[in-house]
Order: sequence, then C-alpha cells, then structure tokens
Amino acid sequence: MTTNPSIIWFTTHKCASVYATEILHDMAHDLGMTYLNYEGDLWEAGQSLEKIFSGNDPEKINNMFKTTGHIYGPFRQYYPIPEMEKYKVILMWRDPRDVLTSLYFSLAYSHGIPESQKTKIESAREDAINKNIDNLVIEHCPWLRTKYNQYETYLLEKKNVLLLKYEDMVTDFAVWLSEMFRHLEIKPSEQLRKELIDEAKFEVKEDIYSHKRQVKPGDHRRKLQVSTIKQLNLELQDILKLHGWVKNQLQEEDELFQLNLERSREKLQKFKFGLEQAKQQITSDYFRNLSGYL
Repeated sequence: MTTNPSIIWFTTHKCASVYATEILHDMAHDLGMTYLNYEGDLWEAGQSLEKIFSGNDPEKINNMFKTTGHIYGPFRQYYPIPEMEKYKVILMWRDPRDVLTSLYFSLAYSHGIPESQKTKIESAREDAINKNIDNLVIEHCPWLRTKYNQYETYLLEKKNVLLLKYEDMVTDFAVWLSEMFRHLEIKPSEQLRKELIDEAKFEVKEDIYSHKRQVKPGDHRRKLQVSTIKQLNLELQDILKLHGWVKNQLQEEDELFQLNLERSREKLQKFKFGLEQAKQQITSDYFRNLSGYL
C-alpha cells in the first residue's frame, strides 16, 4: 500500500457529493489507496457518523482513520478528525443559494429512499411538497449557514486544505481537476485523468425526478422569487461576498431589479395572451349562437 498522506474530502449536500464519491473511488483504485465512505455507508445502514463523533469513544474514532494510504469522504459536514494536519484535505462547496434550491428538489422529488431511512425521508418529502420552494429555502438557510461557518472556522486558511468550487468544476473541469491533483501531490495515471475528463458530463436536460436534475450555476435566480433571493443575500451576505458569489452589491441589486422587471413583463404578456384568447372565444361563441337563430 502507498505511503501517500491520506486524503479527506469535505463538502455539503447538493454539491456533487455523489459524483465526488465516484472520483474518490477511482482515484483510490488508481493510486493503490484504500477508499472509505464512512458517512454514506453508515447512512445507508440507518446509522450516523455524527453520533459516533459525539459519543465518548475517542479510541474508536482514532481506529477509524489512518494518516497514510487512505481516502475518506465525502463528508457533508465538518468532523474533528484526529491529526487533521497530517492529511491532504479538500473542501468543496457551492453558492449556498444554489445548494438550498437544489435541496428543495431533492427533498421533494428525487432523493433516493433506502429502507433504513424510509420514514425519515418520506416525512421530509411530504413536508417539502406541502411547502413552496421559497419557504423551504428560507427555513433551511440557518442550517446551511452553520455548516459553512464551521468550515470557515476549522478548515479555511490551513496549509493542507484546498478550497474547490462547484462552479469551477462544471465550467472548466480539466483545470479544476489539475488543481486538485497538484494540491494532493499525487500522480494519477494518464488513463485515469483521461477517463475522468471524458466522463465529466455537465450538460443535462432538467428533470426534477433525476438526482442530476441540472448543474448550471445560478439556478436560484431561475427558481426563487426575487424577494427570497434578497433575504438569502442578507442572511448569507458575509459568505457570499467573501467567496465571490456576490462580487458587487450594487450590481447584484441591479440584476435582481432587472430580473423582477423581466418576470413582470412575462406575466403581463401571459395576461395579454390569455385576454386575447378569451376575446376570440367570446367572438366565436357569439357568431356560433347567432347562426343558430338564422
């Protein structure tokens, strides 16, 4: 087995974490490392990695992690893994407004339901369906903000941690991949590199029942009310500004104004179209009734 430093992948829900699982599995096989997906495997079994970390058994946690030869993740929240400074760490995240938007569609329509989580997920699905998307994203915003704040506190600015963005992955995968390999200080085979690039397909037709519903950045602007976006911008303003998801506040406000104006015009056009159809139907009915009297 290789003596390369072990790798840890942190992320959030709805940030290509399932796709990351495939990448990490293939990397481990290529590099002769051992891949372990503790969080995913425990979840499938109806258990919780969070409970293990919150329990009073540090020896068990120490035995779960080795500082060389292993790849761990993806973890969808921060866990205080012992001797973290000895690992190569990737932190992968995404515009939190898009995360929340994607979360709604996952909860309401597409999330898989293993038998061990059936009651929990069915309850969350019923709750999501009974709420509109705007109410749900506002409700879940504090939960997601806590995750981002924990990552900022414990991982950012550490020398062994590389921050990668979902937006870079889907817009220039080859560059994103090379940056990751450089940080990990690994030399994957050319075959693996080529396969990962060839299989990176980010053009999909939107389907609310598909796990890979859509991948384009900025989906919150296509799905949320402008008032909801403004509220998220306010509640997440420090995160959005620090990491470049809102680069200029005045520009953001102007773009939202234009979005609101565009939607108002679309509603007016639909109203005019409906009115014209109604007029035509009334005229048609009038002459049809008139002909009956002649």
